Amino acid sequence: MRDRLKVLYITPLRGGIGHWSRCLIEELDKLADVTLVTFKKKRKEDDKKPFTRVDDPFILEVIDPDRPHYLVEYDNPRSLEKLVDLTLKEKPGVVHFVMWAGPQILWFLKEYTMRMKEFGVPVVYTLHEVVPHIASEKEKKEFLDSYVYASHLVVLTEDAKREVENSGLNIPVTVIPHGNYHAMDKHVVSREKARTVLSEKLGVSIGENVNVVGFFGFIRKYKGLIYLIRAAPMVLERFPDTVFFAAGSVELDEDPLVYEREIKALGLEDRFFLYTRFVEGQVFFESVFKASDVMVYPYVGVSQSGAMITSISMKCPVIISEIGSFIKELREKGVVKTSRPGDPVSIAREINWVLEDKNRAKSLAEHAYRVFERDYGWKKIVEQYLEVYRSVQR
Repeated sequence: MRDRLKVLYITPLRGGIGHWSRCLIEELDKLADVTLVTFKKKRKEDDKKPFTRVDDPFILEVIDPDRPHYLVEYDNPRSLEKLVDLTLKEKPGVVHFVMWAGPQILWFLKEYTMRMKEFGVPVVYTLHEVVPHIASEKEKKEFLDSYVYASHLVVLTEDAKREVENSGLNIPVTVIPHGNYHAMDKHVVSREKARTVLSEKLGVSIGENVNVVGFFGFIRKYKGLIYLIRAAPMVLERFPDTVFFAAGSVELDEDPLVYEREIKALGLEDRFFLYTRFVEGQVFFESVFKASDVMVYPYVGVSQSGAMITSISMKCPVIISEIGSFIKELREKGVVKTSRPGDPVSIAREINWVLEDKNRAKSLAEHAYRVFERDYGWKKIVEQYLEVYRSVQR
C-alpha cells in the first residue's frame, strides 16, 4: 500500500473556485494529507472588508473552521517568504496551486513557483481559464509567462489544453473536467416555496402557471445576458405568460446599465427583472433554480461554466451557447440544449422548445443529473489528480 501523499493546497476559499475546491478537498482528504492555504485578499475592493477566515456555509460542511489553514497576501513580499518557509517546513510531496483570474496574483505565483523549483518541490496548477477571457494581449502574455516554472498544468477542457499547447509553454498538461455540484442541493425548498421566495426578491407575483426563464451568475459582457433580453420578445409572442430574470452581481460588468436600458427599450419592464446582487442564503439560492422552468447561459466567450453545472445539479433544464468541445460533448450526451452564441433567435427557439413540453424538459434535466453523477463525480476527479501528483514526483 502506498504511503499517503502530503499535499499543500493553495486556493481561494470563497466564491465559485472556493466551491470547486471544497468538493475536491472533501474527496482528497480521504486519500492524502492536505494542508490548506488560502488568500486574505482577492481583489482591491476587498480592502474594505478583508477576508480573514473561512465563512461560506457550503465550504464549512467540509472544512472545519478550526482546521488549520494559512493565509497569504498576494500583494505582500513578506507573505511570500512566509509561504516559502511554510512549504519547506511541511515538506509536501506536491503543491497544488488553484489559479484564479486576477492579474495581481501573477508575480506571487511566478516567484513562489520559481523558489519551489529551486528546492525541488513540484507545483501543479489548476487553470480554470488559461488566460482570462477579458484579458488584453499584454495581460495574456503576462499570464502565460507566470506559468513557466510549473511542473504540470491541469485544465478543464480539451480546448484549454490546445490553448496551452499552442502557447509555446513546454509544460505537461492534463485535462480533468469540472465535477458536479450535486452536494449544493439541500432540498430546503419546494417548487411552490421557491416561487414565493423569488416573487418576493424580484417584486413580482409568479403564479403556478407562469413560465419562468432564469439566468444566474456574475454578469459580465461575455456572459451574453443582452442576447437573452433580446430573445425575450420572441418567447413572449409564443408564451405571453412568461417571466424572465437575471440574478447575479453586476459590479464588475463593463457597462452595468446596458441591461436596464435594453429592457426599457424593448418594453419589458414588467417581464424581465434584474437582481444585481449576490444571491445569499440557501433558501434563495435554491429558489433561483427550483422556481425556474429553464436556466439560460447565452455566453459569447467561455466554454465551461460552474453556473451551468449548478443548474444541472438542481435538476433544472439548461440552455447554453455551444462554444467549444465540452459544451458540444454535453449536447451530444443529451445533457443540455444549445444555442448559437450571440443569436437571440436561436436562444428564443430553444426556450420555446422547453416551454412547449415541460415533461420532456424535465426528462432532459433528470438525464443530465444522472450523467454528471456518473461521469463527473469528485471521487473520479480526485483519482485523476492523484495520478498527476504522482507523475511529477517520478
